[in-house]
Amino acid sequence: MSAADPDRNSWVRKAGGWCLLAAGLAGCVLPVIPGIPLALAGLIILARDYAWAKTALRKAKRSYVSMRRRSRAKRPSRPIVPAGGSPAGSEAGDS
Repeated sequence: MSAADPDRNSWVRKAGGWCLLAAGLAGCVLPVIPGIPLALAGLIILARDYAWAKTALRKAKRSYVSMRRRSRAKRPSRPIVPAGGSPAGSEAGDS
């Protein structure tokens, strides 16, 4: 079996994807491990071999885009205030 064997590469890729997915799911419960990035990385790797992973990845992307749109729509536009605290265009001596 050579290093470029497709069966071995497939097995290693699947094992790595499953490990990342398991670590990501554990990270959703444990405070030390970043769960969502690891779970997404595992889904990205597994999506090449499994249809359910591709579907889950599409759903995750859709929900991310939806949340991003909602958060931008709810964000009020505020004037930019410099570090001094007075609004832009007015000087401290203006009265």
